[in-house]
Amino acid sequence: MPFSVARWFICALTFLLACAVNSQSPASQPAPAPGENHGSWKVLYEENFENPTALFKSGPPSWAPDAFQNMDAFSDGGAHFQQLGVKPPKAFRAEGAFGKDGWLTIAAYSRSNLTNFSDLFQVVPDPADPTNHVLKLSSPRHTDGIVVRPTDPLPAKYRVCLKVGYASFGDGKPGGRNGYLGNESDEPWLNGDATLENGFYWLTILDATPRPHNNIWIHHHRKVVIDSDNNTESWTNIWEGKHWVADGQHPIMMFGVDKDGDDDDATGRPFLSWSNGALQPSGQIRAVDAYKDNTWYSACIARNEDAFVLTVSGDFKWGGQQTYVGTIPARLVYQAGAGIPDFFMFGDPHNNYYRGSVIYDDIKLETWQDQ
Repeated sequence: MPFSVARWFICALTFLLACAVNSQSPASQPAPAPGENHGSWKVLYEENFENPTALFKSGPPSWAPDAFQNMDAFSDGGAHFQQLGVKPPKAFRAEGAFGKDGWLTIAAYSRSNLTNFSDLFQVVPDPADPTNHVLKLSSPRHTDGIVVRPTDPLPAKYRVCLKVGYASFGDGKPGGRNGYLGNESDEPWLNGDATLENGFYWLTILDATPRPHNNIWIHHHRKVVIDSDNNTESWTNIWEGKHWVADGQHPIMMFGVDKDGDDDDATGRPFLSWSNGALQPSGQIRAVDAYKDNTWYSACIARNEDAFVLTVSGDFKWGGQQTYVGTIPARLVYQAGAGIPDFFMFGDPHNNYYRGSVIYDDIKLETWQDQ
């Protein structure tokens, strides 16, 4: 059949429209929302740290003996470690709710009750704008740990966003100290060199109440994660725009935990990394890009009926200024079924790894409101 002028015009128009849609940058494509044509996001809480003296109603929390060593098999004194003959060290915790209605909780860990709480949790001027105030979380020693979490479990549909940046948790350069003092080990739960890895969690979703524990604990409680692990052995593969590069310097991981993967006692289940615009094969440790020093970023995790949507925005080492959006189907993710709680968490959750500091700001929790 001859190709008519009318059919040519329709095909050309269709092609142009498709090009217009596909040419949008990731930053111009908002994260999908549940039923987004029939509702909207509603802000439940937000915290900008502009009134630091009012954060804690009764003052900052004080140290108390560690009462969370036997919460489950992989907690610091849990059954897994008991079977190995591992005994947790004497330790102390400081926990307290803060913010409007006490919607946020700080959970800190130290092996000394003489540690100044303000050395771990401090509101400081924004290095990019001294008129703004931000939250600085620090681990002066690799045996310290500090995280922020919601006081209550998250709603069924939610979006949590924050700003994160100016991280100083090592550099991942081979042969260097990687942000440590030197010779730190990951004892007593492991018996290796802690300095090979240093990092922090931008934002993550757990299935249990977030608190600092040994690193193996969190391996068994993560659902989806945005984090950075500066590793001197370069076991991270970063997509630099054209190729995968084995590089442990400032990688940004966006991943879910594969519910169908083998559950290893020491590492948990394998990753489902999001990178290069797609979900990578199970077990492939692939980073979406690398972060820059002295730079602010935005990070969000949203959950709808079908998926977790992970977003990071800012100026990246390889991709420049842009937004990465990774969608991970909930049906693939560990502990994502009905009746299992979601908690967000950010900071340093390890009490046998990670030494440094990072700042956060503008924490916002939203829920989906149907029309």
